[in-house]
Amino acid sequence: MRKVQGLHSWIDSLPPALRETVRARMNRRPYEDGQPIYLIGEEGRELFQIVSGKVRVVSFTEEGKEVQLAELRSGDCFGELSLITGLGRDVSMFATGQTELLVLRRGDFQQLYDDHREIPRELNKLLAHRLIVSYTILTDACLLPLRHRLTRVLAQLAYSEGTTDENGNTIVEGVTHEKLATMLGVTRQAITREMKVLEETELVHARYSRVCVPEISRLVASCKLFSGGELIVPDYSD
Repeated sequence: MRKVQGLHSWIDSLPPALRETVRARMNRRPYEDGQPIYLIGEEGRELFQIVSGKVRVVSFTEEGKEVQLAELRSGDCFGELSLITGLGRDVSMFATGQTELLVLRRGDFQQLYDDHREIPRELNKLLAHRLIVSYTILTDACLLPLRHRLTRVLAQLAYSEGTTDENGNTIVEGVTHEKLATMLGVTRQAITREMKVLEETELVHARYSRVCVPEISRLVASCKLFSGGELIVPDYSD
């Protein structure tokens, strides 16, 4: 499993002077918990970078069931795809908790994109990394049983976002069975059954919305038993 800086922010990957040029064109905008940032099918007029809070990436089944595809956090960029393609938004985005975003309007983005070749280069890297992740998710959904998919998601969350406590355990906060169910497109009851099995093997311990991983290396290694390639996750380190 590898952490990749270019998976979540093309702006932070720019040279310092150009990064400041881009941010000088951006405005801050607050969002309340649950407030939509944009919805599927809408015209793309802006792109965003998260200053604080989190953003849920959501799609819906024909029956209206929500499926959470990802959760973005501070530093993540999103919304650029529609500005590049001219197509409507392909997912819906909702603020989680009090959230503040930096917003870049389409006209400013297009001018910066045309004037600075570093911008399309970094965007290409970001979108290529995200394409790899998308292929991995699709392959998992087609080929792996739920227990293996759940193990991979927990390993990715722990490796990318986890913190280490005084006993050397990796801790991930805010991970409920309901959240895992929406991420994997299954019922909460199915997640509860599979989490019980993982806890019996002592790969993880869960209590309320807190997941404890005693040995992150063991959890990551278990993914290799059913993974066709190396997993990549966002690198949120400074």
